[in-house]
Amino acid sequence: MNVKTMEGLAGASTSISMISTPMNVAKEAERKGDTDKMKRALSYAAGVRQQAEEYGDKTEQGMKLDGKEAKEQEKLRQEKLIEARREERREQEEQIEHQSGAGEGPDMDTAEISHEGKTQIQTEGQPSLEQVSDVQDITYDKSGEAAQVAQETGELVNVSA
Repeated sequence: MNVKTMEGLAGASTSISMISTPMNVAKEAERKGDTDKMKRALSYAAGVRQQAEEYGDKTEQGMKLDGKEAKEQEKLRQEKLIEARREERREQEEQIEHQSGAGEGPDMDTAEISHEGKTQIQTEGQPSLEQVSDVQDITYDKSGEAAQVAQETGELVNVSA
C-alpha cells in the first residue's frame, strides 16, 4: 500500500471522528441560544471537514499510484511468464532436433528381430488359412448349450428373449 494512501486514510478517519466534537458544541450552543459560540464551533467543524476532504484527495492519489504500480507488477510478471515459456519451447525444440539428429524421431520406438526369430519365420513360412476354415460356426443359447443341435432338428430358436 502506498504511503499516500495510508496517510490519507488515517487522516480522513481521524478528521471524521474529530468533527463530532465541534458539532456537539454547536448543538449545545444552539440550545442555550449562544450564537457566537455556535458560529465558532461550526467554523471549527468546517475546518476539520476541509481537512478530511484534503486527506480524501490524498487517499485518492495514493490509490491511483497503487493501481499503476499493480499494473506494472502484473505486466512484469506476465513478461516473465512469457519468457519462461519461450525458453521452455526452445529447450523442447533443441531436444527434438537432438533426437532427430540421432536418426530417431521424438516419439519413435525401435525393435529388432533376433537371428533366431528371422530363421523361424523363414522355416515356418506363412500361416495357412486351411486350419482356420475347418472351424464350424456354433451358436450358444442362454443355458450354454449349442444352438446348432436345434437347427439340425429343424426347430425354431427364439433369440429375442
